[in-house]
Amino acid sequence: MEEPIRRYSKREKARIAASIAAAVIAAAVFTVYFAKSVGEYGVAELILPLVSLAAFTAVLIAAMPRFVDTFCGSGEGCSFLLKGGAGDLYDRKRVLKTFAAICLFALLLHILTFLLGVLLWSQSPVNTSGSLPELIRSAWMKRNTDAGHYLTIAENGYVTEGNDRLLLVFFPLFPTLIGWLNLITHSSFISAQIINTVASSLTAGMTYLTLRNGLGEGRAKAAAFIYLLLPGAIFMNSPMSEPLFMLFTVTGFYFIGKKRFIAAGIFTALAGYTRSLGVLLAVPLAVYGAGYIVSLIRTKQKWGKRLALLLAGLAISVLGTLGYLYINYSLYGDCLKFFEFQRANWYQTATPFFDTPRYMLSYMQSFARTGMDGAYSLWLPGLIAVFGSLLLMIRRARKLPAHYTAYFLAYFAAAIGCSWLLSGVRYLCACFPLTAAIAMSCSNKRKTAVLFAVLAVLYIAYAYMYMLRFDVY
Repeated sequence: MEEPIRRYSKREKARIAASIAAAVIAAAVFTVYFAKSVGEYGVAELILPLVSLAAFTAVLIAAMPRFVDTFCGSGEGCSFLLKGGAGDLYDRKRVLKTFAAICLFALLLHILTFLLGVLLWSQSPVNTSGSLPELIRSAWMKRNTDAGHYLTIAENGYVTEGNDRLLLVFFPLFPTLIGWLNLITHSSFISAQIINTVASSLTAGMTYLTLRNGLGEGRAKAAAFIYLLLPGAIFMNSPMSEPLFMLFTVTGFYFIGKKRFIAAGIFTALAGYTRSLGVLLAVPLAVYGAGYIVSLIRTKQKWGKRLALLLAGLAISVLGTLGYLYINYSLYGDCLKFFEFQRANWYQTATPFFDTPRYMLSYMQSFARTGMDGAYSLWLPGLIAVFGSLLLMIRRARKLPAHYTAYFLAYFAAAIGCSWLLSGVRYLCACFPLTAAIAMSCSNKRKTAVLFAVLAVLYIAYAYMYMLRFDVY
């Protein structure tokens, strides 16, 4: 008997068509890039860009069923597809107790890693600190990182003369909070540490609240501590803006999942006033919100008010970035003045994200030939972070909510798409969907224990390189 011809549903046809379109667009983009670059770099040097773009496209294609389901109004598109992933009945009192316990343990872990860094620095041959306060400050104030820049802005604000005028490239919320707290502490370093300690602890608790209904209790608890033990998390103990950025990001995802679009927009604006990448949190807000509105329309429920709230949330979400651009305009009459300073002093311009691995490998080989430690402390970890995150998301995109993958794709393209990328590890460790994707592996106690053992080793190794003043940014 002849087998019946399979008939694809409209949704399946949409998935196939969208996947083909993504592959075709990626091929066209690479063709243009190849034509412009082959004379300058040679065919062999363009293999990594090809692999990078192919992996990025594979993430998009893997997530395509979730995107189609979302925009067709299916609730599954914006949920985790995990066995046993759904959280149990909501016991508010128990959940709040767990939240408080996680925040407390995160505080202890933050203090422990802080002291570990001081201990490593005290044994470093390049350490010349005298008193204990000087030892503590110098341990986490690595001179060739951005830590000192935030403290300078906190104490002096943005200026238009001298070298400090270049500090305009750093976003204002973190140094502003330091400046306010300085009225009490009279020390920018202490103020920064207080802010980052509180933000790191709260982020752990918010990670649990955000993921518990999707990943379940066990995985959500693990996720709360995973982000604190990723290699780039050493900067959570340094006067940097990552802890504050992560707190706003995770809280934004929490309110997106609760369909509280105004609150999500507010935290997106705060993230956008903290770091340039913060405004990208509007992407998952738009994806999730659009899917929710379509689902209301399909089920013939009232949707006008919800749409108005979504649009208001999206409008609010850009206010943080607009506020920063206004600072540029008020000082120089140019909203984009910070781009000029980035090019002039940090040698950073926007480039295709898939070209970044090419020059990272080139620099790694050059550094290795001259015996510079940056080959293995800077460029190799950067390459591992870039391709490791893509491979992880290829595996997880089929089960992650569509708005999580949408945020990762936008974040990855923006964060990795720049020339002279020195902080790739740090940037990617602050990408919340990667924490969720890693936590999905914690399906039993044995796997969880192995994962945390690996993370602890990687964290200590990265902290060791940081404290020995290798090229870690």
